[in-house]
Amino acid sequence: MAVETRMNLVTNGSFSAGQPGGLPEGWEVKSSYEFLTPVFELVESKGKKVLQASGAGNPDCLGWLTTSFSIEAGKTYKLKAKFSFEGDVNPHQNLIFAFYQDQFNEGILNFKRLSDNSGEGEKRFFLPGEGTVNAEVRIYFRYNADGKVHVEEISVEECEPIQPRLAKVVATHGKATIEQWQEILDVLGASKPDVVLLPETFNGLEPEPLDGPCGTLMSSYAAKHKMYVSGTFKTLDAKANRVYNIAVLYDRNGKLVGQYYKNHPYSPEAFEGVTPGTEVPVFDTDFGRIGMMICYDSWFNDVAELLALKGAEIILFPSAGYSHSMMPARSGDNGTRVVASSEYMKAGIWDTSGREVTRPDVDTTLSPNCKDSFNDVVQRKIGPIEVIEATFDLTKCPSPHNWGGPMLSAPGGRRNRRDQKKLLFNEIEQEVLRWWDE
Repeated sequence: MAVETRMNLVTNGSFSAGQPGGLPEGWEVKSSYEFLTPVFELVESKGKKVLQASGAGNPDCLGWLTTSFSIEAGKTYKLKAKFSFEGDVNPHQNLIFAFYQDQFNEGILNFKRLSDNSGEGEKRFFLPGEGTVNAEVRIYFRYNADGKVHVEEISVEECEPIQPRLAKVVATHGKATIEQWQEILDVLGASKPDVVLLPETFNGLEPEPLDGPCGTLMSSYAAKHKMYVSGTFKTLDAKANRVYNIAVLYDRNGKLVGQYYKNHPYSPEAFEGVTPGTEVPVFDTDFGRIGMMICYDSWFNDVAELLALKGAEIILFPSAGYSHSMMPARSGDNGTRVVASSEYMKAGIWDTSGREVTRPDVDTTLSPNCKDSFNDVVQRKIGPIEVIEATFDLTKCPSPHNWGGPMLSAPGGRRNRRDQKKLLFNEIEQEVLRWWDE
């Protein structure tokens, strides 16, 4: 057997040992039903042996190649895989790399494209417990009849501990004048938040330009206190002759990071001339990736889902009013945090499992099994405005049902935990646009 040249805990993780046409040494094929089992075998590719997985003509194939090894608990590891493919393979649908150990599991949830037909992915994780324990890695192939995947290497290596990535967020509730918001932002700025969210149309319903009272307030106080500030107002696009409900985000220097036009105006709002937006952007900040949705957007899942799929770690959600009961679904379904500010409804902050930070134990059906995805929760009143502050650790993303890790948990927006053959979006669009009754 060839000797691994790296500190890879996975024996024969480079698939160098074994004969073409057979399995890699130390690995075995498993499947719940023989008639669903994919074909795993070693093949020669570019002068080296690689693992090939294929469906052998079975569009419903599902099985995995597995190997076991010893590992030290209480340390941090990196699971990494590199692969290429041919045919109609979609790695996020057809391929899964997973780590299993007793009550803990983890997997590579995102892939990086290296070329048109190759990619790689990695996942760092802390393995709880102590002492030497047994573990296994699995390479799943599923739901593809004719495509082929060539796995060049899979490894589990010890790495540096994962450092917390903290983000202090502030949600607000109530109505205040521009002058009062100046005083409120001064008080909030003293506690050094990363981002403060104001309610929807916090300065009234009259359209104003980006450099009007709202934009000027948010920009200047973001720069003054070195924090991000976000909120909404109606704006007139004079060039296009359109009125939009716009959410903006300013950075620590008062610079405009980006803007979002409300995709779902409330019907009375739309009838009054507010044009719907058509894009759902995300924005990179110095603490994480941010998305925004506004008020009536929350009654539809599409904006939140698209933001999560684009990598939004926090969704800023300003509103005039909203339903608290919707927010656990928007956050838990999509695996993202929601910060809700509102003029008429109380503010709220939810983690990736759908827990409200001020009432984390109120829903007994949630099982996130993660006590420290947020901390330092503070509720206070500043003038006429009620405020909630909380600090997230963005490295901790529990799902609503977190049974040891993502391979056995609720999906939480993860692409490769959609265990389905066909996405329903196109059919949903057809139904939405269908103008007749049958």
